[in-house]
Amino acid sequence: MSKTVGILLGLALVWLTAWSIVAYACYTSGSEQLAQAELLRASATTLEPGRDIRAEGTLMSAPNVKALHSGRPCLAGQTKVWVRSQYKDSQDNWAFDSALVKVLNVGPPSLEIAVGDQRVELPLERWVALGIESEDTSEIPPGLAVSKAEEDAARAKLRGDFTGYSVGEATIDGGTHVFIVGRLEDGPGPLRLDADRVLGRVELFVGTQAQYVAEMVQKGNTSRMLAWIFAPIGWPPLLVLGLVMLVRARKRTAAPA
Repeated sequence: MSKTVGILLGLALVWLTAWSIVAYACYTSGSEQLAQAELLRASATTLEPGRDIRAEGTLMSAPNVKALHSGRPCLAGQTKVWVRSQYKDSQDNWAFDSALVKVLNVGPPSLEIAVGDQRVELPLERWVALGIESEDTSEIPPGLAVSKAEEDAARAKLRGDFTGYSVGEATIDGGTHVFIVGRLEDGPGPLRLDADRVLGRVELFVGTQAQYVAEMVQKGNTSRMLAWIFAPIGWPPLLVLGLVMLVRARKRTAAPA
């Protein structure tokens, strides 16, 4: 085997390994989402301390506040700030990275949710807003209380060269129908939501349980489909190189004749 062929073979194997890892990650992620969807199909509406809860309810209204970035009136708002960077990957292509700087919440100390004729509380700091869309900016908006130390700590996690910031925000209003997934704190006092044992967080989904499960199934199926798409991408360079080596070997064999 010549040095050139050896180098090409090494690059082909790296390409195959990289795409195999991507495919495996997609398949694993999709399988986990489908398993979680199946687990969360069943309702758990018995509101007792220490029990899991998977139930639909309605956010109780309270005096509105203004979201920190947009200024939109809402029951509660969550604003996230990221730093961004770009770098060259192992294939010499541009890639991008980001790191979370800070999560800022505004609203009442707890979000109160009516489930039937009972009430459960979600401490505001445990609220994880879903579907936050971000916008890029050259500087952190002055209304957001981000310290230099917090920014520097996030920048230290970045790969490549710093390129700017991203800011995303989500708001939620009183009277919104929600599906909640979590666990009720064990002990006396108000029924307070804590992280679900499966998800590792409290899920507050705007919509119904059926819609939530359907979204998870769709995401899971999409991830598994991508796995089947990505898996074959790693093979062409290796197959082409193998074909070239086979042709060259046959030519060398036929040369003495």
